[in-house]
Amino acid sequence: MRMVTVPGTGECFDLHRPGAVAAWNRALNRRYAMDNLRRHPSGLVRRIEARRRRAVAALVPPFDRALDLGAEDGSLAEAWAGKGRCTVLLDLDAAMLRRAARPGVAADAARLPLADASFDVVVLSAVLEHVLEPEAVVSECARGLRPGGRMVAYVPWDGAVVPLKRWARRLGVGLGKLHDGLAPGHLRTFDRGRLRRLFAPAAARVRVRLDPLSLGYYVAATAPESGGGDA
Repeated sequence: MRMVTVPGTGECFDLHRPGAVAAWNRALNRRYAMDNLRRHPSGLVRRIEARRRRAVAALVPPFDRALDLGAEDGSLAEAWAGKGRCTVLLDLDAAMLRRAARPGVAADAARLPLADASFDVVVLSAVLEHVLEPEAVVSECARGLRPGGRMVAYVPWDGAVVPLKRWARRLGVGLGKLHDGLAPGHLRTFDRGRLRRLFAPAAARVRVRLDPLSLGYYVAATAPESGGGDA
């Protein structure tokens, strides 16, 4: 994937040019920020989004420090705020972070400006389908985990979402401004096997669960207790 567009704007980006990924991300956020789903005109979409947020939060264990990667305005982190002392937000779009009520870092997820073993939990919700280098992102998240820490990820089940949207249109089910085909900003699709292969090199244990009711896969990947665990 090299050239991408932002639907409805006519904006086009060559993602291999310096600065283009950040500019594309900002353009997407202006129209398609994830938090829009909580206020979506379709009650069905709002229920699916609420279930996703609950499912992600349920996978977050008690922690001292957590990192919400791709945090946007930090609204998702509120779902697990009572489980730990501090959640740091990280997003490529500094403007989104300025809307948040907690500390944030503007940075590329594939090149985290963070010390090794800094966090007990790293959350990647609706992130991996948007990035150019998912392997690098997972590797960086694993580097930032303390021994025995956990990566928590949500990835949409695009293999079902795309045909479901098509059938909903045919049946006249109102979905507001949801786009046919892959959602704006999705660069790739995942299934259970691909997610397991993505996380296995960086984890001692990997669990991947498909929840059809929230149209997504949920990953809990546990770091080795000490260097060199088995995948």
